[in-house]
Amino acid sequence: MKLKLTCAFLFIAGATWAQSNLEEKREAYGKVVQSGTKEQKDVAAQELLEIAKTTKNESELEFANNFLYRLGHQDSADSLRSVIAKKFPKSVTARGVYIQDVFYKQEDAKAKEKSYKHLVKNWPIDKTANDNVAYDYVIASVANSFADEGKKERALYYLDQMSERFWRAQGYIPVATKLLAQGDTVAALPLIQTAIEDAEYYINLPKEQKDNKAKFAAVGYPGYVSQLAEIYDAQGKQTEALQLIERAIALAPEQAARFSGGYYKGLEAAGRKLEALQQLEILYKQGVFAHKDKMTELYTTLNGSDRGIDGYFSRMDEEVVKSIRDHIKEMETFKSAPAFELLNMKGEQVSLASLKGKVVVLDFWATWCQPCIRSFPGMQAAQALYENDEDVQFLFINTWERDKNYKDNVAAFIEKNKYPFEVLFDDQKDEETGEVMASKYGVKGIPAKFIIDKEGNIRYFLTGSSPNVDYIKMEMKELIEAAKQPYKK
Repeated sequence: MKLKLTCAFLFIAGATWAQSNLEEKREAYGKVVQSGTKEQKDVAAQELLEIAKTTKNESELEFANNFLYRLGHQDSADSLRSVIAKKFPKSVTARGVYIQDVFYKQEDAKAKEKSYKHLVKNWPIDKTANDNVAYDYVIASVANSFADEGKKERALYYLDQMSERFWRAQGYIPVATKLLAQGDTVAALPLIQTAIEDAEYYINLPKEQKDNKAKFAAVGYPGYVSQLAEIYDAQGKQTEALQLIERAIALAPEQAARFSGGYYKGLEAAGRKLEALQQLEILYKQGVFAHKDKMTELYTTLNGSDRGIDGYFSRMDEEVVKSIRDHIKEMETFKSAPAFELLNMKGEQVSLASLKGKVVVLDFWATWCQPCIRSFPGMQAAQALYENDEDVQFLFINTWERDKNYKDNVAAFIEKNKYPFEVLFDDQKDEETGEVMASKYGVKGIPAKFIIDKEGNIRYFLTGSSPNVDYIKMEMKELIEAAKQPYKK
């Protein structure tokens, strides 16, 4: 018998659909996606499929496509997406299909430029629309390709076409970085300065005006400032570098620690050696040990000799470990890990049950996830630390891939980077819930890591990543060693 749904999850197909309010439907289906039972999700999917068969309305088809995808019916959503593109060749969906299936498959700048011109001819940019960031993604890609080929003027021409102020730094900064690598500081400098100005515009907005766009624009601010400070430092403009960073810290004090890498240089140049050493200590506590020689030099200058330096670094090391231990307490949990049986790249089945008696580290990732990729050198170092420990197993769970040939892409990526990882493919849907493993573990974003103890209990859960190899290695060691110990309430 068909499941009776509460009024909060009321679905009406066919002719009645056209009379209903789309926003109400979106809210109702959204609730099912977030917290509905398998039966409710199945009912929702069937009704969406029925709508897709009967409606001729573009908005309703796109609505059905969107929620089929969110409900985990990716194959149906992909098929419907192709249908929409054919029925409505001027639609946003058709535009998206063209960008994904044609534009991003072009391999050089000239081909991308030609594809972009075809895009804007067939789907003209509407300056009043709120989705122009889709065009900015494409424009940035064209500009980056020209920069890769050393064609600066064409790269700058396309960057100038970008229209979304909150996002354009995502195009400007990669091109600026490539120009700097090519020795063209003159062309790179205005791009970085513009990125900083854009970020500061959003940082300075009144609190009530700070939406998601403003938050996104501010995220990269410390990186842009640090990049410009490095240029000033290389040019011998230490005073300008120091002024730039101190102004940035005043604007974004909550991100002060992210400026330390450039801040200490300006402080040292200004003769503020104690403050410079303090900034290096901040970096050290984050697991950045590359400046140990500079710390020794400043310590010796401030103290008149290097007497006590060994004790100083011993205390610093203890603080690093304490900081990590305090940090991982926030990640503590205790619940049974959902069972799984997934295939590795060799086609062999690997189950959680077969690993009982081992501490298991799960790292959920995807080839398109840059934070995931940035953490891999650190995860490789952590795995190497335990390569002779038979009681510890690292598993890298590839999930949420977007391409149909994802297995080939994953294998090529792992081989290219020579990562000695045991990769499992998260593409087996649970028969009862219809969920992939990431959903069963409650993953909302990647990278996501779980530390499972020898009895099969999740002891720690962490999200996000760091590019800092030493810090990741130390953090993972603390997590694994803690998971080896009996659980204490």
